Amino acid sequence: MKNNKIFILVFWSVLFSLNCTKHVLEGNREERDIRIEKLHKGTVSMPFDLINNLVVIPTKINDSGNLYFILDTGAGRTVITELGEDQSFTINYEGDIELSGLGNGGPIPALTSGNNEIFLDGIEGENHSVVLLLESALRLSNFMGRRVNGLMGYDIFENFIVEIDYKAEKLYFHDPDYFKEKYEEKKKDKKWIYVPLEKHDYKIYMNAEITQSDSTKIDVKLLIDSGASHNIFLYPNSKEGINIPPRTVRSYLGSGLSGEIYGDIGRARRLSVKGLELDYPIIAYPDIVGIRQVANRGNRNGSIGADFFRRFSVIFNYNEPSMLLRPNRDFGDDFSYNTSGLEITTPFLRLPYYVISKVRENSIAEKTGIQENDVLYEINFEPVAKYSLNELLELFHSTKSFSVSVIRDDEIKFFRLQLKDETELEGQS
Repeated sequence: MKNNKIFILVFWSVLFSLNCTKHVLEGNREERDIRIEKLHKGTVSMPFDLINNLVVIPTKINDSGNLYFILDTGAGRTVITELGEDQSFTINYEGDIELSGLGNGGPIPALTSGNNEIFLDGIEGENHSVVLLLESALRLSNFMGRRVNGLMGYDIFENFIVEIDYKAEKLYFHDPDYFKEKYEEKKKDKKWIYVPLEKHDYKIYMNAEITQSDSTKIDVKLLIDSGASHNIFLYPNSKEGINIPPRTVRSYLGSGLSGEIYGDIGRARRLSVKGLELDYPIIAYPDIVGIRQVANRGNRNGSIGADFFRRFSVIFNYNEPSMLLRPNRDFGDDFSYNTSGLEITTPFLRLPYYVISKVRENSIAEKTGIQENDVLYEINFEPVAKYSLNELLELFHSTKSFSVSVIRDDEIKFFRLQLKDETELEGQS
């Protein structure tokens, strides 16, 4: 059935990563599979939406309208995780595969497609590989509050030097030949911190030092995962000397390709990266059943996500490989986790209609009586329609006191939440 055309309608959403084929990074721009359209331009900039620390950008594939992708350093190929009922496009069918990744389930079926065209604002490409998922563990759009069709990763990062300004919510795709000298200049600029990286199987890794809750220090190798909203996942059995803190919260950590991930959330005393020091970072320690498919990939000890990178302007240079970090105004923000114990979804995209999808066991929310499938109605006696998804998530990650009204069985029920940090370490102020 190779090269037969198929019409794609609807797919489910998940988070995962894949390997991909290598493209030309140096030399004539026209030889690259993905490039800036206008040959005289060295940089293309574009705004992005920042939702729960994740960068979302519009893209077109073949004859599609706008599709929306999370820019994900942890994804090897472009991945279609779902399409809306009003979205469709044509692809070249290549074959069927099964994929495994993070999560407590097994492999899922997918289709592969090659020789696709791809278009971003000011960028064009061909010979583009796409994977289309046939099942998933998670509706990504419902958890993001807007249409999100998938993940875009290594194919973009290997063809450009990619700069992400999280505060301005702006992306810069630099032609690697054009930007080479400027990158060398920035490496010498004291405002930027130069961090060498390791590239393995189409993914990038960084080294860091973690001062643990008991003040012992441990060097770790972390997958860079801009498509994950957390700070750090640390795999307890990946290295001798990794200690889980005495004060932790048992929690749902998210969903991956193979299902849900559970584990413990705690704090370390310090995270150190090339002279940068961040105090009392949140660290999640996933259960082995949720990481068994990926724990040995890249000989890593865990991953570092967008809650770290949002505190910087970041420039990724896969050709070297390395990155540059420049702290922004959020650098000194306290690290937080979901103290409420509430997970919410938005079944009607772009509408402020929020449903409780999970209530963490023994959480403050559970103890007050909030239940799964309750519909949020008011926060502090104001309609929940006044709150964006980001604003609700920020509130649920705080230590504030607030009232919540929900609709349950056509009745309005009232609760009051006094959130607190249950991971605080001795000496933490």
